[in-house]
Amino acid sequence: MKITAIKMIPVRYMKVVKIETDEGITGLGEVVDCHFETVAFAISQLPLAGKDPIRIEEFWQQMHHRTFWRGGPIWTSVISGVEQALWDIKAKALGVPVNHLLGGPLREKIKLYTHFSGNTSEECVRTALDRVEKGYKAIKFDPFGSAYQTIDGKEMRASIARVKTVREAIGEDIDLLIEAHGRFNPNTAIRLGRMLEDFHPFFYEEPVPPENVDEMAKVAASVDIPIATGERLYTRWGFRELLEKQIADYIQPDLCHTGGFWEGRKIAAMAEVYHVRVIPHNPNGPISSIVAVHLGACTPNFEMLEYPQRSAEIDAILKEPLSPQDGYLAVPTGPGWGVELNEEAIAKGSSQSVG
Repeated sequence: MKITAIKMIPVRYMKVVKIETDEGITGLGEVVDCHFETVAFAISQLPLAGKDPIRIEEFWQQMHHRTFWRGGPIWTSVISGVEQALWDIKAKALGVPVNHLLGGPLREKIKLYTHFSGNTSEECVRTALDRVEKGYKAIKFDPFGSAYQTIDGKEMRASIARVKTVREAIGEDIDLLIEAHGRFNPNTAIRLGRMLEDFHPFFYEEPVPPENVDEMAKVAASVDIPIATGERLYTRWGFRELLEKQIADYIQPDLCHTGGFWEGRKIAAMAEVYHVRVIPHNPNGPISSIVAVHLGACTPNFEMLEYPQRSAEIDAILKEPLSPQDGYLAVPTGPGWGVELNEEAIAKGSSQSVG
């Protein structure tokens, strides 16, 4: 089997990577939230035509180690989108779900968390309860307004009030996840974290920027809330120091940016040694979501998956749109990723052949 073409199919904030072969088997991947034209050009330069799509590790090693200016997010996004599609092809050729190629499923469904928001405590409560009514057992928000680096007393009180009213509204049985988007300096992050402890957050995500792991370690040692981070780290090398210093309780590799499905599994295996759980960053499209579901199926230390509230237009790119039930997604049992593109739904978009 040989690769014959690669197509990039734009759908709003994402691009579907579609790889075609001479045996009629196609594979799907996803590229999201980065410089699309640069990514499309980079993919167009890949010498993939005529290559064997089964040799995924060879592709990854050549792409990463033979590239002098390597690193994320653009280059690792290119690798991720293509790599995902290659796994889809390989598993389809073998007639099995992708997770069967990595030891098989450990679970039949994957727990999800979703987002809510609001400018006031009342708006936050309203959207939080909406998500709970939809069946989600875990919900996340950023309560800190427009604060950056530091936060004044008025906004600090308002932020904590938002968390307090939401916790009172949803009760203690719903996991409440706090997002900080890496905006604070360590002292501010510690002050806020200590005030948040009374509301028992499931985790405190990126309280400080990810570049300096010692800053993150300072926060982790000073706050009695589990720390989550990793969405802006790329490949297993980006996670090494974070794990070795045992700073994070949850890591959040983005399978569309960090190097793809198999790289995500390697990162998870590193984390398992330190008893760190995996919660992939995934404010992405449905293909990214289903790739992460397969990762969750075969990964022992997988906790749950970020799952955004997407528009019907985005979900409709699949013939059978993903349908969470009671805050979970079922692991597909069909070959490959177990999903197919809805060509009619994406016909209004423009597909560009790049290979």
